[in-house]
Amino acid sequence: MTSTHDRPRVIFPKDWSFDLSDELVDRIRAEFEPDSAVEELAAKIASRPVDEAAQTAEAFFGDYGRRWMDRTLELGEEYAERTYLNLKAAVEKTGEMGFPLIPERFIEIAYLSTQPIYSLPIVEASRNAFSFKMVFCDTITELREQCGDELADRLPCSKGCLAAVERAFSATGYPADVVQEASVIGGEFCQFTARPRRS
Repeated sequence: MTSTHDRPRVIFPKDWSFDLSDELVDRIRAEFEPDSAVEELAAKIASRPVDEAAQTAEAFFGDYGRRWMDRTLELGEEYAERTYLNLKAAVEKTGEMGFPLIPERFIEIAYLSTQPIYSLPIVEASRNAFSFKMVFCDTITELREQCGDELADRLPCSKGCLAAVERAFSATGYPADVVQEASVIGGEFCQFTARPRRS
């Protein structure tokens, strides 16, 4: 039997961080701030009828969501904290936990970087589903302020969330069907759920 004194000591470097990089969060925020995104949209739909504006807004947010997540995936790998590296190593070793934990990390980074939240409210995180809700959202607030209630009530921004979440799963190798199960319009929050896509 080996005593604890005979075991090699593990020394953790001082820069071996388990937290998200502030620079990572700041860079995503700078590129995808909701107020700037909605300002860009508002210029595109100025003076258009609401039906036409809503179609443009849905396409705009779908593209925004894909670009937002693509950039999050890129920077999330560049600024990989030890928690993520340990998770990837465990997934590679066991073949378990990849769904939903790998995509979940990038979804959390994306929302923590652009919304007024300190943590993403997770409803379910299992091998069968990943579900989260958004109670506080700057995007819908900016839509109301810059584009009016009539457009905001159509919730075109949900296309961005759906596109971003779908991209997080597909780009990390875990294709999923993503749906919106609750809406802040007529409710208290938006809720999105991803389930593994069955071939």
